[in-house]
Amino acid sequence: MDTDYNVFTVGVECQGDGSLDTQREWIGDKGTAMIELIRFDLQKKDEWDDFYDLFSSYLREVCDEEEYQENIDDLHDDTLNAQMIEQTLQEHNPYFMMRIAENGVCVGLISYYFREDCNKGFINNFYVCAERRNSGVGSAAYRMVEKHLCSLGAKYIELVPVRMAERFYIRNGFAFSRTSSDGERIFRKVIE
Repeated sequence: MDTDYNVFTVGVECQGDGSLDTQREWIGDKGTAMIELIRFDLQKKDEWDDFYDLFSSYLREVCDEEEYQENIDDLHDDTLNAQMIEQTLQEHNPYFMMRIAENGVCVGLISYYFREDCNKGFINNFYVCAERRNSGVGSAAYRMVEKHLCSLGAKYIELVPVRMAERFYIRNGFAFSRTSSDGERIFRKVIE
């Protein structure tokens, strides 16, 4: 993989500016599997294509056909794509789009951001390929994101889980917090 990213090992180590490009954690019996979060560089066509394939798989599982098609259409909108790429590059409150790799093989993605004004982390999308679920990959990826958000100053994390993932988030310390104005169930975890 040709990148200029810094590599961080075991847990989360951030650069002085709070940026994060790669982090790693070992899971499994005697640390037999290395889980990495590697930041997508969406300006590169091959990385955009990898993101598109993963995100499409995620949407296929969590959306009805109409919502799926709307999201796919958005992924083909150059203006929206430029805005998303810009958000991943901004200095304050960047949007983190990370691939989840197990022993060097991409097995999912997670996207999240930090809001300085309210010390809040928010997880937008979290997907682990079906064949790697319930193996510890998702929990390891989540722990790394939590550590990273905490290092940025987050006091809590919020998310809107898909129904099939609610148990995962509850096991990882989240609890139902409130219902949004459009009926979404918002879960929260305090991480201070």
